[in-house]
Amino acid sequence: MSLRSFALYFVYFCTNNTDTSHTGTPYMFDWNDLRYFLELSRRGRLSHAGMHLGVDHTTVARRITALEEKLGIILFDRTNRAYSLTAEGRRLLIHAEEMEAKSIALMDDITPAKEGPRGVVRLATPEAFGSQFFARHCKNFHAYNPGIMLELVAETRQFSFTRRDADAAITLARHDHGRVMSEKLGDYRLGLYAAPAYLQQRPPIVQLSDLRQHHFIWYIDDLQPLPELQLLDKAIPDPKIIMRTTSVTGQANVAESGLGIALLPCYLADRMKVLTTVLPGEVSITRELWLTMHEDTRHMPHMECVWNFMANLISGERPVLMGHR
Repeated sequence: MSLRSFALYFVYFCTNNTDTSHTGTPYMFDWNDLRYFLELSRRGRLSHAGMHLGVDHTTVARRITALEEKLGIILFDRTNRAYSLTAEGRRLLIHAEEMEAKSIALMDDITPAKEGPRGVVRLATPEAFGSQFFARHCKNFHAYNPGIMLELVAETRQFSFTRRDADAAITLARHDHGRVMSEKLGDYRLGLYAAPAYLQQRPPIVQLSDLRQHHFIWYIDDLQPLPELQLLDKAIPDPKIIMRTTSVTGQANVAESGLGIALLPCYLADRMKVLTTVLPGEVSITRELWLTMHEDTRHMPHMECVWNFMANLISGERPVLMGHR
């Protein structure tokens, strides 16, 4: 047995192990079975959990079945290929995550590692924030936290902490559903941007009313996942939209090609040298950035590292987020 496995067994044996109904001695979970349980609860599919654990999906299925048989309960509802926790599974999840947190803390205490806290954190962000802003700082995150594997999910959609879609999320509004902890970290600004090639071929823009003669690139309304991003109609009266896309990065690239004007985050558009601002004094929208984590994991050492890094990053990069042109 490895030192890490011993620590896991030790923590659980000392804190939770009181069932003597079968043998007269405390029943000890096989931590490996709980590892499979934790990964499947977080990934939702056997293949995804197996990939993360480095085993075949049939191995995951076998270990979950074995755990259910030992406990005498059903931990997952099976719907097609998706696995979701039952009420019993959710109760076990609380204890399993406590064991995981205690074991990590114990290992950090008895065998301090130069690399600091260890773990895997799936961070969900809006598409442009993750791919165009945070991705540029991942090298620094790894330099300070080499023991943490970061999984960046940069998609503009709603995430469920109940379904464990993510361990942490950057959102545009406070997340107040379920057992989560949210904190506002800062703001970012959006403005109108266009390519000089477009502006030179169209009527001049001196005031807000001049925008009625211009073309805009925007989201697809019925595929807009976040109400916080329904901004264009509020900023521009009756905009003439010539093209729509679900991607903010796509909007920026279309504007760069010279097709029209786009309402873009400054942290994205200011880096594109071809784009220039349009009526920056009249059209300026500020949105919030919130960091949310499940309250059961918020104070785990590796989650604390992510929280602190994101808070410091957003505070330190305020000029970029708010626009520096």
